[in-house]
Parts: sequence; structure tokens; C-alpha cells
Amino acid sequence: MARHRTALLVCAAVIATVTAGCDSGGAETGAGQPDVATLQTATAASPAPKASPTVEAPRFRLDDTDADRAAKRKPYDDCLKEHGLDVIAIRQKRKPAVSDAAREAANKACEPLNPLPPWEEDPTNPKARDFTYAVVKCLKAKGVDVELSPDGSSYGYRGSPDDPGDVEKDMNLAQSCRREVAKTNY
Repeated sequence: MARHRTALLVCAAVIATVTAGCDSGGAETGAGQPDVATLQTATAASPAPKASPTVEAPRFRLDDTDADRAAKRKPYDDCLKEHGLDVIAIRQKRKPAVSDAAREAANKACEPLNPLPPWEEDPTNPKARDFTYAVVKCLKAKGVDVELSPDGSSYGYRGSPDDPGDVEKDMNLAQSCRREVAKTNY
């Protein structure tokens, strides 16, 4: 019984000491901050490094309009241009192509701004292949000559170079199927 009482008194003393050490009692340091118990000494304290702001890339959505997509892509395109890679001018041959090193540096600097694919089609989504398969099934049901890639992550249209088919119609049907499938469990 005496042993239990001694253990209880030791526990009570430890709790009282810890509680007293954590209670600032309203005291403040000269900087106007509460005086809080710490394991660091005043000489060991150093300013915390400033965290670099994290930039999160926007994510395209299946229901984005062309204007939505352009708005989400604008910061990325502007960044590339600031780094000497005006993709639009290069495509339109208004500006000469840049070196591979310059292209790689611009892409590396701007990658955090590059919009992510819709979640349903994102390779990091465990259901993305199921989604793609369902879209292909929908397209085939609508009469589109489409083929699933061997790894199941994408699809392509089978039209031959002699008869490419109605690409715009197929693209519109693909957009329609993507939205239909997304309304299910994806």
C-alpha cells in the first residue's frame, strides 16, 4: 500500500511540474509573444527557413469549355514565354526554334504550372484505365472506329490515311462519351 501511495505521489509531482512548465501564466516575452516552455535554448534558436510557396497546377475538367482550358493553360504558356519559349510563335514559324537545352530549362521551370489532365484520365488515378475502357466501349457503340492502346491507358481512331473519317464528329462523340462515362462511378 505504501508503494502505491509513493508511486501516486511521484506521478502527481511529475504532472504538476510538467503543467507548471507549460503554463505561461500570461507572461510574455519582450517580443509580445507568450513565453512557452521549449526544449531549445535561446542561443540555439534560429529563424525558421521561409517555405517556398508551393504552386499547384490547375486541373482540366471534362466539362471545361475551350475558354476554360485556355485560361488554365495561360499561366503555363506565359511562363514558357518568359523563359524564351514562345510555343505559339514557334508553331506559327514567326520565331525560330530554340535549342533543346533552352526548351528543357523552360519546361523544368514551368512544369508546376502545366495543367494536369482531368482526374478521370490521370495516370495516377487507379480507375483511369477503367474509365478509358468505358469511353472506348461507348465510342464503339456510337459507331466510331476506335482502338484501345495495348496498355489500356489511351485510345486512337483507326481511320486510314485514304479515308480519315469525320475527325471532328469523332472528337465530339469522344467528348460526349467521356462526359457520359464520368457521370457513372468515375
